[in-house]
Amino acid sequence: MLAPAAMLSVAACAELEITNTNNPDITRALASPSDVAKIAKSSLNSWYLASTYYEPYMMLQITADAATGNFGNFGMRFNNLEPRIAYNNNSAGSDAQVTVRPWDDNYSALGAANDALRAIAGGVTIPGANGNDQAKSAAMFAQAAALSNLAMIFDKAFVVTEGTDLNQAPELLPYTQVRDSSLKVWDALITLTNGKTWSWDADVFPITAAQTAANINRIANTMAARTLMLSARTGAENTATNWQRVLAYADKGITGNGLTSFDVSTVSDGGNLWYDYIKLYGNLDSWTRVDQRVINRMAPNVPAKYAGTPIAPQPLDNRLGVANLPCAANPTNCLAGVTKDYVYLGTVIGDPARGIFMQSPYYHARYRDVSFAFNTSTHTGKPQVYILAAENDLMIAEALARTGGDLSRAASLVNKTRVTRGGLAPVAANAAAILEAINYERDIELLNTNGLSLFDRRRLEGLQAGTARQLPIPAKELETLRLPIYTFGG
Repeated sequence: MLAPAAMLSVAACAELEITNTNNPDITRALASPSDVAKIAKSSLNSWYLASTYYEPYMMLQITADAATGNFGNFGMRFNNLEPRIAYNNNSAGSDAQVTVRPWDDNYSALGAANDALRAIAGGVTIPGANGNDQAKSAAMFAQAAALSNLAMIFDKAFVVTEGTDLNQAPELLPYTQVRDSSLKVWDALITLTNGKTWSWDADVFPITAAQTAANINRIANTMAARTLMLSARTGAENTATNWQRVLAYADKGITGNGLTSFDVSTVSDGGNLWYDYIKLYGNLDSWTRVDQRVINRMAPNVPAKYAGTPIAPQPLDNRLGVANLPCAANPTNCLAGVTKDYVYLGTVIGDPARGIFMQSPYYHARYRDVSFAFNTSTHTGKPQVYILAAENDLMIAEALARTGGDLSRAASLVNKTRVTRGGLAPVAANAAAILEAINYERDIELLNTNGLSLFDRRRLEGLQAGTARQLPIPAKELETLRLPIYTFGG
C-alpha cells in the first residue's frame, strides 16, 4: 500500500505520473470483509503507537521544562539549549525525526482508517450483527485521533478523509481547521456509539476498562475535550477557547457528573503491538530526569534550575520523596520500598559540558514498572495509562472555573488528587485559586502519561522565551511539495 504521506505528496505534484503496482492488492484487500475489519483495527493501533512514540514527545516534554536530559537522541540535546534555538528543520539533520515520525505515523494511521471507511461506505459488509458499526467506529476513532495529533503538533496539515479525492492536490490547512475537522469526526463517532450495546473485540484497543460502545463514547468525549483545549497556542487563544463546549464533552467523558470514573490504560503485551515509549524512556532514570522547575513547585527549597549541586527536597507534596541513599549506578535497590511518584536520587546524568542546567537529580518513578528499567517481557499484563481519570476531572474543573460554573464542584474535582495524593490543603471554591491549582495538578499529576506537557504550557504562557510552540511540516515533505522550508523557535 502506498504510504498516506506519499499519496499526499504525489497528489500535490500534479505533473508527477506514478503507477502504484500494489493497487490490485489494495483492491482485493478492500473487497474482503475480514481484511477491512483488520485494517480498521490496525489503524487504531497505528494511532496509539504514533501517540506514545519518543518522537516528538520526549523533545516536547523537555522544551516544556517538564522533563530534562541532554543525550543526542530524540531531539533532547539541541532543543534543550538555553537560550532556546530554532528547531533545525533539515531533512538531513540529526533531529529530523522529531517532525518526520509524527507526520508520517499519523498519516499512516489516517490512511488505513480512511481505507476501511471507504470500503464500508462502498458496500463492504463486516460479518456479525454489529460488524459494520464496530469496524467503522474503530476506524473513525483512529481518523479523529490522528487529526487531533496533527492539529496539536503542527502549524498546518492536510485534512484527508475517506471522502477526499486523492487525484486532486490537497490543501494545507491551518491547525484550527485541522482541529475542527477532528472534532467533526469525534462528534460523528459519539453519535454512532450513543446508546449502543455492542463491544469491540478484545484486540481492537486492549484497555483495562471494558471496550463497550458506551465506554468508547466516553473516551471519544474526553479526546474531543482535550483536542479543543490543547490546540490553543497562546494565552489569548486559551481564553478564547469555547469552554462551554469543552465542558459539554468532558462531562460526558471518562469522568463526569453521575458517572463511574475510569482511566484509559492499555495493557502491555511485552513490547509486541501495545507499548509506550513515553514511559519506556520517560521513567528510565539513566535516560530522562524531571526538570527542577517541576520539583521547585513541590519543594520550594529546591531551585527551579539545577546549578551543579544536588539539593535534597523538603517536600510540601506527598508525591515527592527521597530514595534510600546513596544510590548506585542502577537505583533499583535504593528505590526498594519507595512509593513516591518523584524521587530524589542524589546524582545526575548526562554530560555537564552540554549544559549543567539540563541535569537533575530528580526522577519520575511512577511508571517505572513499564519502563526500560525492567525487561519488556516483565511488562506483560501491566497497565500503561494514556489518559488518567484525573485529566478529565481537571478539564471539567477548568471549564467550570472559566465559565462561571459550580466552583464548589470544580474545587472538589481538583482536590481529588491535590489532597488525596498530594496531601496539600484543599483549594477553596474561588476561580483564580482553582485555576492555579489546576495548573499545578496538570504539571505534577499528568507527567509521562501522554507527553502533552508542552501543549499545556504554551496555552498558559509558561514556556521559556524562544521555545517553539508548534512544529513545522517536515523539511523532507516541504522539499517534495516544492515549498519553502521554515521552522519555529529561537
